[in-house]
Amino acid sequence: MGWDLDICYQFMMGDQAPPTLKQLARQRLLREEDLTLSILEDLPVGLLPEMFEEAFNDRRTNIVRAMVPIWPFPCLPVGALIKNPHLETLKALLDGLDVLIADKVHPRRSKLRVLDLTDVDYDFWSIRAGTHESDCSPQAEGQEQLVEICPNSEVKKHFKVVTDLELMKTRFNQCAWYLLQWAQQRKDSIHVCCRKLKIWDSPVFAAVQIFKLIHLDCILKLELTQWSLEFIVQLFPYLEQMRNLHTLKLRGIREPLRSAASAEQEWISMLLSLISKFPCLQNLSLSNIYFLTGSLEKWLRCLKTPMTRLSISSSWLSHSDLDYLSQCLNIQELKHLNLICVELSDSCPKLLGLLLERISSTLQTLELEECEMRDCVCHHCLAPCSYFPPPISVNSNSESISGSQALGQHKVEYS
Repeated sequence: MGWDLDICYQFMMGDQAPPTLKQLARQRLLREEDLTLSILEDLPVGLLPEMFEEAFNDRRTNIVRAMVPIWPFPCLPVGALIKNPHLETLKALLDGLDVLIADKVHPRRSKLRVLDLTDVDYDFWSIRAGTHESDCSPQAEGQEQLVEICPNSEVKKHFKVVTDLELMKTRFNQCAWYLLQWAQQRKDSIHVCCRKLKIWDSPVFAAVQIFKLIHLDCILKLELTQWSLEFIVQLFPYLEQMRNLHTLKLRGIREPLRSAASAEQEWISMLLSLISKFPCLQNLSLSNIYFLTGSLEKWLRCLKTPMTRLSISSSWLSHSDLDYLSQCLNIQELKHLNLICVELSDSCPKLLGLLLERISSTLQTLELEECEMRDCVCHHCLAPCSYFPPPISVNSNSESISGSQALGQHKVEYS
């Protein structure tokens, strides 16, 4: 214990409080790995979360591997701890799951069913750091929030791994690829639940390969970036299976290189028809889509549910686009509106003002950036928002800051 006493002395000589007995015990266990592995199953439940966090961050893979099978909670949210993906640490996590798959652990100790690799919006670890040992029970408040019902309710597997995936051209990072291969070999026991999928400028075969490895109706958020229209069409048989999709981002959709005009129009119609097959779609982001101008009505008419967020960027909206947008039934519950690098001429302030007036009672954030509007026009458009709480955050045009700031008296907040 000499080393621990030195730590106490250093804390006493400084401004920080000395470590607690619990912290000293945890530090000793992490130092003496052989001892830890021999008594791990007998450690108090309250010691495990903080101990796992330190072992994970220090990449003590042997301890991580041994702690997974005895994890006393339904969910292990390691995604919140991952700063930089580390293959050996991932292997240790999955090796621990293999022990559970082989059913080599006494059921009294093991309660783990979900390994969450996403950066969840829930601070399980900091809450654990502030609780007493008696609070760290398997039924502790918060864990039940982490064990969400999978969107794919038909999947009946022993264990679930929740992850986000990103494919750039033909490359996955090595951790994602290892996970998919590992899960494929254990597909009778493991369900990989991909909530967010991003595919950047990839060949069709690479995207299809991924679609075949995951359950498509688990995907909640999909982002397709730098795709040519004729190649997106080839993905439709897979995309239409994403029945629980609520967020769709399309960016940099390019014009086909060689195609007849009739074929191109047919592909556009197929894309719009596809969007109508997403019954849960509420968030739509469209950026730099070559055929968007003059067709916004067709996009919005396809939606089956009211929108929560609409984002349009790097585009030009025609008078008819804004005219329809200001009257569209699907925007009545809109909470977030982003118009970035969207050319809005001075002939459209009335329509934009009507739009903002319609949604001002539900709107929470409004972003107008680089929209080519003069100060007086910007002031006129934003006036309807000034009378409705809550405050609206506006990133003003670089050329319209002075005029927009004048609206501060109308309870509009700017950032």
